[in-house]
Amino acid sequence: MFLGVDTGGTFTDFVLFYESGFRFHKVLSTPDDPSRAIEQGISELGLNAADLHLVHGSTVATNAILERKGVRTLFITNKDLEDLLIIGRQTRAELYQLTPAPKEAWIKHEDCLGVVGRINADGNEIELMDSDALKMITRLLEQGDYEAVAVNLLFSFLNPEHEQQLAAVLPENLFVSLSHQVLSEYREYERGATTYLNAYVGPLVQRYLKRLQHELAPKHLFVMHSAGGVMAADAAAAQAVSLVLSGPAGGLVAAQAVGQQTGETKLLSFDMGGTSTDVALINGAPSMTTEGNIAGIPVALPMLDIHTIGAGGGSLAWVDEAGLPQVGPESAGATPGPVCYGRGGITPAVTDANLLLGRIPESAKLGGSMSLNREAALEAFAVYGEKIGIGAEQAAEAVIHIAEEHMAGALRLVSVERGFNPADFTLLCFGGAGGLHACALAEKLAMNRIIFPVASGAFSAMGMLAGRQQGEFSRTRCLKLDDESTVASLAELYAELEQEAKAGMQGLTLQFEHRMDMRYAGQGFHITIDVYESDRVNLHKNLKQRFEQAHRQAYGHSLKRPVEMVTARLTAVVEQAAVTFPKLYSTLDVGQSEYSDVYGVGHVPHYQRDQLSAGFSCKGPALIVEATSTLWLSEAWQMHVDVSGHLMLKRLL
Repeated sequence: MFLGVDTGGTFTDFVLFYESGFRFHKVLSTPDDPSRAIEQGISELGLNAADLHLVHGSTVATNAILERKGVRTLFITNKDLEDLLIIGRQTRAELYQLTPAPKEAWIKHEDCLGVVGRINADGNEIELMDSDALKMITRLLEQGDYEAVAVNLLFSFLNPEHEQQLAAVLPENLFVSLSHQVLSEYREYERGATTYLNAYVGPLVQRYLKRLQHELAPKHLFVMHSAGGVMAADAAAAQAVSLVLSGPAGGLVAAQAVGQQTGETKLLSFDMGGTSTDVALINGAPSMTTEGNIAGIPVALPMLDIHTIGAGGGSLAWVDEAGLPQVGPESAGATPGPVCYGRGGITPAVTDANLLLGRIPESAKLGGSMSLNREAALEAFAVYGEKIGIGAEQAAEAVIHIAEEHMAGALRLVSVERGFNPADFTLLCFGGAGGLHACALAEKLAMNRIIFPVASGAFSAMGMLAGRQQGEFSRTRCLKLDDESTVASLAELYAELEQEAKAGMQGLTLQFEHRMDMRYAGQGFHITIDVYESDRVNLHKNLKQRFEQAHRQAYGHSLKRPVEMVTARLTAVVEQAAVTFPKLYSTLDVGQSEYSDVYGVGHVPHYQRDQLSAGFSCKGPALIVEATSTLWLSEAWQMHVDVSGHLMLKRLL
């Protein structure tokens, strides 16, 4: 049996896949020790961990970075570059702010060490590594309470010899992160920051995964990484920084699988959980980026291009200094949670607003077991409404509108601001709170189609099962795309990466996918282009044509300049069977629906989703209720159930 587990800020979601279908489950997260929620969920599902192939989306690395709770790390670089991570790029978050607030440094100066020794831009050694520096490192480590070391030397991606010399003298009990192993690419600051973060959270991820393996002892343990694939637990422990989008990546992988199944290749994904909302654009395939960052520090590894905002079901309502109502980004989290959870929360959240307005029926039980207290939500919003001079229900409605405007802005950012018209796409919404806001968001963006997929409330956990086992490899070599003479150089570069992949993923049968970072000569940034086997014949023509088309899509123009190939990228994929959604039994016999009141709408029917069969159809207003989520079908929409159980919504024009 395969079990997908996604640990979120509020809930931990479970999807069990076995021969006869799926089972879904949800428990409150335990942020102090995420493994406790996993153990609880496995127990409540009545499973024996020893029988499970467990695929996990972990927030351990992400939370450690966001909360700055990583281990003390020694950063070693070249002499006179000790302040590399402190200085950074010197870019301004607010361009016209004359007195910007100083950023808190990620690392103290005394934790940065410069060593003598230099590799030049051709990969040649021009200055020997100083043996005294090696002794100084040993003394420094003996005196300090360091748990990890990050080594980032100039041009190590061309010649890693000096980094290897340093690694040889480091104590075995330390977590060592070498830049040529973490990110074999140019751009010193981004490579250094990524290498440092890998060391900063590495011991925490390593201990967590070892504890999970020891306490649960599953048959196999895999972890979802930021590029949308899964890796073995020991590989994940060594590449901890690659897990920063572990959970959200699962949702996007599942979204692509549903899109392929339903024939919808253009999707805007909308994942609203308890703490945050993640949005992304799928135009045939999800976009990848190497320009991600977390908490203001770059992570230059390949990752799915997902935009996150602090707007979730647990986002708290507050009033600013000007007396205006605001929502988020602070969240109630799992403890105490929204007021209606009855766990000590006193500040109303978006979930409280949906419950008070009737969009979540008062009879609903979160996760199938947790009762909600509408009276508590009413009292909290009465207090909140008094601050802004309106009634409780009006205040709740205002909170919903504010949150939806934040989420619509995020969807515009990944579509309109990148040259895509949302009306050409289908909105695929999921997450525990996604269905409550889907219709309103689609209307704001002039979209006419929505998919509310199977397992919508635990969809990222579903993506854990749909993810391929894969590894990401890259190497910077600047090549001119001038003629077919570059074919041999490119083939040699990819051959090196394939050998590296085979060495790192021993015993596995691999297939390879190739991509190339390209730019016009003189540009500082790149566009990543797919490289196909058929391109080997007319490499120059095909890649240039594909690059210029992508450049026009992104920037609206092309240039009459030479084109450069900068960094070769390779994805090594392990062949595996795809997860398929079982067909629903086709019958139109649906039990009598219940009714409840929705503020501003009136008496509304609501249906239990597990009782809906293929072919069932209804018009809004209506509520579709299940254990892990609720869909608010507003008046302008019609819904029907497809053969796999996905709810397909169409706007009535």
